[in-house]
Amino acid sequence: MMFTNIWYVAEESDTIKDQPVKVKILGRDLVLFRDENGKAVCLSSVCPHRGSDLSMGKCTSDGTISCPFHAWHFDGSGACTKIPSNEDSTGNIPDAARVDSYPTEEKYGYIWVFLGDEIENATPILDIPEYDDPEWRHVTHAVTWNCNQHWAKEADLDHVHLPIVHGIGFGGENPLRPPEHTVELREDGGFETEIIGKPDITSGKWLELRDTRSTVTSVFKYFIPGFTSRGQVAVGGADSGIYNTFYQFTTPIDEENTRMYYTFFRNFMMEPENDLEHLRRNCRNVYQDKSLAEQMMPKRAPDVPTYPQIGGELVDKLIGVYWDLLQDLRSKGWQIDRTELEALDKVGDYRTIPSPARREQGPEKWVYGEVPRVAATKNKQRDVA
Repeated sequence: MMFTNIWYVAEESDTIKDQPVKVKILGRDLVLFRDENGKAVCLSSVCPHRGSDLSMGKCTSDGTISCPFHAWHFDGSGACTKIPSNEDSTGNIPDAARVDSYPTEEKYGYIWVFLGDEIENATPILDIPEYDDPEWRHVTHAVTWNCNQHWAKEADLDHVHLPIVHGIGFGGENPLRPPEHTVELREDGGFETEIIGKPDITSGKWLELRDTRSTVTSVFKYFIPGFTSRGQVAVGGADSGIYNTFYQFTTPIDEENTRMYYTFFRNFMMEPENDLEHLRRNCRNVYQDKSLAEQMMPKRAPDVPTYPQIGGELVDKLIGVYWDLLQDLRSKGWQIDRTELEALDKVGDYRTIPSPARREQGPEKWVYGEVPRVAATKNKQRDVA
């Protein structure tokens, strides 16, 4: 279950230098490189001439990328600008000598790529105010989870597992039960909640930051771009102003593998020598969740995004709202039809993610057709107080 018309984190900015970099997102091969002005470019990596992998080619001095097979040059728009074997290498280039080019933005230390053809209808990349604020310091981490993106995302959305998996109780008579909370739906399509409790104190330097009698607020927000989670925990107590804030960006490699990018912020213990401890404490939870998610079954998420209601009280409200959001994305016609796509791949009919230029210039200008998607339908989200 994968979706187009979303901004995804494709790679860390520092990774894209003077050579092409191959990435796979939504089950399709893409290539990242920088043009002559240093701007990040993202193209479909399958050459329309003979199907070679453009990421195996070279970046040229004029800001194009050359195919490793016949050295055809493709610019940032995806158009072929040079065919060296032609008598006139830059003239008489067929209209279909082009690949899909996807919009990019370089923000917060990442290359963001828009994969789809309806950029005017998509939710813009979220703001991360902490990134340029000198009052905050951050560390980053990236890792591939061998599970689909939704099992990976649920690890962030699920409050109930915190005391069981991570040993972070909620306090009160039943430390395994999250305190009462509501979920607020935002106009940008995301949602958020706040949980107030008295979690158990663990050992370590952070233990010195607060009074064990104080309550702790945890504010969780979800954003559609990057399938992003933002969590902010008042580690110093609800009124202390001392926060550990994380952003998790979820990029589906394919139906069964996910690339996870993390930026962890803090506004305490700002000295660089505390970076390793900050990373360690956050990654402890990451890898505990990863080990569970990679063993969850089935390996692929259901094709129709319906959250299973098995009766009784629904404590994990955030997960229910998340699956409603996926249903909304499906209703817009943005979900890839994986059954049809796999059938096309099997018989050698390669398809690419459609770019905005396809809608502007017409599908006849491309050698490869676009990935099939589930037809748009009407959808109504449930109320989630």
